[in-house]
Amino acid sequence: MHPTELERTLPPKTPSTLSDLEVIARVLGGETGLYELIMRRYNRLLFRLARSVVRDDEEARDVVQEAYLRAYRKLDQFRGPDGFKSWLAQITRNEARARVRKPLLLVDDEDAIVDLQALRSDEPEFDAMSCESQRIIEKAIDDLPDDFRAVFVLRGVEQLSIAESAELLGIKEATVKTRFHRARALLRQTLTRRLDELAPGSFNFDAKRCDAIVAGVLAKLTF
Repeated sequence: MHPTELERTLPPKTPSTLSDLEVIARVLGGETGLYELIMRRYNRLLFRLARSVVRDDEEARDVVQEAYLRAYRKLDQFRGPDGFKSWLAQITRNEARARVRKPLLLVDDEDAIVDLQALRSDEPEFDAMSCESQRIIEKAIDDLPDDFRAVFVLRGVEQLSIAESAELLGIKEATVKTRFHRARALLRQTLTRRLDELAPGSFNFDAKRCDAIVAGVLAKLTF
């Protein structure tokens, strides 16, 4: 089939603008280096999805790497034209679930949700606070029940739509809504408990501050 006049005048596609299906076709055609596009396109999503299951950064990276290898070996089995992201996500979830060996931990009281955007600052102490807040958030999410955690990561962290989350997890949209609502409720509860625990320690008054005030007063007093 000869190209039309319009097709001849259109600029050729750069690799980054290729659709998933076009990348797959070219990889299967021998341009294996283009598989990097797939990995860079979905790395964050798949890492977060794996992390929601295994609850460990290193393990999640291993899961994603193995998922990409499995997907590559089965690339000719993908039929499409749509649904490649879901196909990858399913392979990743299956790999992550296969690695989970320990029983689910119960939600404890050392969790919180904090608006990280509100904590951004050029001051070192605020940077430290932001890191600590992020650690607390990640722990809180880790302690959610498995099904709630997966939904919250996709909806609350990855910011996917209800429809996309449902497709990736293979569940109904109504189930996504319910689980996301319950996950947020659990996280709010732990934030309240954690805030009650931390509030008494606010405005720390250590020995140095005490000594400074005493020294300042004594220096101005005349006996």
